[in-house]
Amino acid sequence: MLHQVLRLRPGSGKFTAPVCSSWVFLSRGSTGRTSERPLGRRELKSVEDANIMVARVIILLLLCESRKVWWMLEQPVNSLLERHPLFQAFLRFPSIHVRRLTTSMGWFGGKTRKPTWVYSSHPEVSEINDFADRSLVPENSAEMVVHYVDGSGKKRIKGGGDLKASQAYPTRFGRAVSKVRSMHAAKHRTQAARFLRAAKNTANRANCSAAVNAKWTKMANLEPILDFFGQVASF
Repeated sequence: MLHQVLRLRPGSGKFTAPVCSSWVFLSRGSTGRTSERPLGRRELKSVEDANIMVARVIILLLLCESRKVWWMLEQPVNSLLERHPLFQAFLRFPSIHVRRLTTSMGWFGGKTRKPTWVYSSHPEVSEINDFADRSLVPENSAEMVVHYVDGSGKKRIKGGGDLKASQAYPTRFGRAVSKVRSMHAAKHRTQAARFLRAAKNTANRANCSAAVNAKWTKMANLEPILDFFGQVASF
């Protein structure tokens, strides 16, 4: 994935959707995630794997920003992914301006409403909703959530039989993303070229302290990857 991002041309686009199952409300009973403790029960491998995945995605988005690639990241509404410490650090970069669009897969012909957030580096992401049809109301027959009482008498919830199928994007949504991207492609390429020319003539004022680098490296578990690159370089 790192190699693929580095091959993207300045001004091109990237759409990413990290696995959301560990970040949504349905799993909070097992993951232990909250707004105050977004990393949850890190002693659980599945939870920590999800934390590492998001950390690596954020690093890829940083690379996209450095090449002025128009990126978009999708999550279900109310996902706690945006509370990940590295996502919050990403948002604090003074030169990075992230927008968040609220939309619904139901407006694009999805079988469920599936309220959705789309984060992006470009304000034009809001135009995706220009291709939405808010009159489309999916039937409520889909089984997304199951309420039950466990053996100890506690009320619990779990994903329903139709939850996994809702992960697929409606064709109409994909076309909307493609149209918005195409409408602004020429402008984005020009902006990217201007940005990169200026960057080459500007001193690097980024905070590259060892402490900051160590934090990102540890949270994204990059040591094995860096070791691998070191081995490849020695061949």
